[in-house]
Amino acid sequence: MIRELAAFSCLLLVSACGPTEPSASAQVSSTAPADQYAASACAQVARVIEEQDVRFTSNSGIVMRAVKATDPGVREAGQRLALVTKEAGDLFVKNDPGVDLGPTNARMAEAQRGLLLACTDLFGAQPWPFAEKPSPATSN
Repeated sequence: MIRELAAFSCLLLVSACGPTEPSASAQVSSTAPADQYAASACAQVARVIEEQDVRFTSNSGIVMRAVKATDPGVREAGQRLALVTKEAGDLFVKNDPGVDLGPTNARMAEAQRGLLLACTDLFGAQPWPFAEKPSPATSN
C-alpha cells in the first residue's frame, strides 16, 4: 500500500513520472490556444464533470496538466484539485471500509468545478473549439 501511495503522489507532484504532454485530442481544431496544458486540462475536467466522475484516478492527468498551465488561475485551481486528489488517494490506500467518502467526494467535485470556472475565465463559455468532440452517432 505504501508503494501505491508513493506512486500516486509521484504522479501528482512530480511531472517527470510519466508523459505529461497534452494529448492530440485536445487539439481537434486549428484554433487551439497557445497554452496547451491549460487547454488539455480544461477539456478533460469538463468531460469528467459531465460524467460526474469524482474518482481520484480520473483527476491525476488533469492535475498534471493544470499545474503546468501558464495561466495562474488554471494553475492554482489545479493545485487545489491536486490536494483533494491526494487526500482521496490516501483514503483509498488506507482501504478502511468505515471511512465516509462523501465529504472527500464533495471536496473533489468542488475542486473540479473550481478548475472549470478558471477555464471559463480563461477561454470563455463552452463549447471550446479545442475540446474533444463526441463521435457522431451512427444512423440506421
